[in-house]
Amino acid sequence: MIMNNGSMWKFWYSNKNRTSKKYRILFFSFPSSFSPVYRGFWTVLMLLGVVTIVTASFFIICAAPFASHVLYKAGGGLFIIAGILFSLVVVMYVIWVQVMADLENYTNMKKMECPDFAVYVCYGWSFMLAPIGVFFALLAGMLFLLIGRTIYLHSD
Repeated sequence: MIMNNGSMWKFWYSNKNRTSKKYRILFFSFPSSFSPVYRGFWTVLMLLGVVTIVTASFFIICAAPFASHVLYKAGGGLFIIAGILFSLVVVMYVIWVQVMADLENYTNMKKMECPDFAVYVCYGWSFMLAPIGVFFALLAGMLFLLIGRTIYLHSD
């Protein structure tokens, strides 16, 4: 298929070639008095996880080349803590989308305005890869703890 005179631009960036309209509502827009606290809590957990991963990485870099068993153990422990924090974030997100975001009442409210309104809950590819990241953070933590223990045992 050959498209000329800007038709490719119109195809990708305009709504003229779309056959149906979809309404996308972010899950953050659901009304709830508890939602800012909940979202703030999981945001803090996410930031703590990122800071913990970065700190653990610096500890591991400073421990190379197998000089300090304490830094390896500290880095391993921080990787495990980060894995736990990230797993809590994933679980909290699933709980938010499936339970707390009262999709049924929101859909009924919107159907009064637009009878064809429908809500679709989809998890993106980044959400699907998050448990793999949690697994590797926990695995790295256990391996670095093991490396630290091995260095401690063979340093005498």
